[in-house]
Amino acid sequence: MASESVKYSVEDRVATLTLDDGGPNALRTEIFEAFTEALDEAEASSDVGAVVIAGREGFFSAGMDLKWMRSIDRDELGTIGPNMAALAKRIFVFPKPVIAAVNGHAIAGGAIILLACDRSVGAEGDYKVGLNEVGIGIPFGGFAMKLAQTHLVPAAFGSGLLHGEVFNPDRAREIGYLDEVVPVDQLMPRVKEIAERAAALNEFAYRATKLGMRTDLADEIQEQIDSGVLVPLFQAFADLRESQSA
Repeated sequence: MASESVKYSVEDRVATLTLDDGGPNALRTEIFEAFTEALDEAEASSDVGAVVIAGREGFFSAGMDLKWMRSIDRDELGTIGPNMAALAKRIFVFPKPVIAAVNGHAIAGGAIILLACDRSVGAEGDYKVGLNEVGIGIPFGGFAMKLAQTHLVPAAFGSGLLHGEVFNPDRAREIGYLDEVVPVDQLMPRVKEIAERAAALNEFAYRATKLGMRTDLADEIQEQIDSGVLVPLFQAFADLRESQSA
């Protein structure tokens, strides 16, 4: 696998993809590649009926690795938007159920992965969920805006997306990031319950229904990837970086 930070395991027909880098579970190219490889393995396996995406305690994912972003050139920064979109699309139309288990911060790119999942369960706790790109100087739009619109209530777009605010788990549930919030010790049992029930669904019926619901948006995401419109989104970080060092 492209990164040791993404661990893959299967039990009772449920594949669990656990992101654990020992820190904030920051995203970078090798993590996108590792997730894609793990999803390919889960899709190909007849022993897998559903997928769980989880983080480490305290962090689902804090979003893009800003330290890494400060070290790469403008061209590589331009790959982040398309790569993030490709992973989000892969999860969004994955032919088997995908459930997010959230027991820590899900920020920016982490929140995008969360929103791409079919179901989400969050643990009670002192952590934040949200899309704060504007707050760190990155324009928010494209596929991520479309994805947010499939889940979030209108109130989330003003204080959240436009002003870069993030939310505690209960508020995140109210505005659509999370489907439910449970005590910490009940998180994985509840996720397992949902995943095992989902794994027992008729695979053809599930896949056909999901594609019927999501193909139009998936096609829009692919068009954005192919057109190059996503390339400048993270290149704006280079402009911010240069202005701060001037």
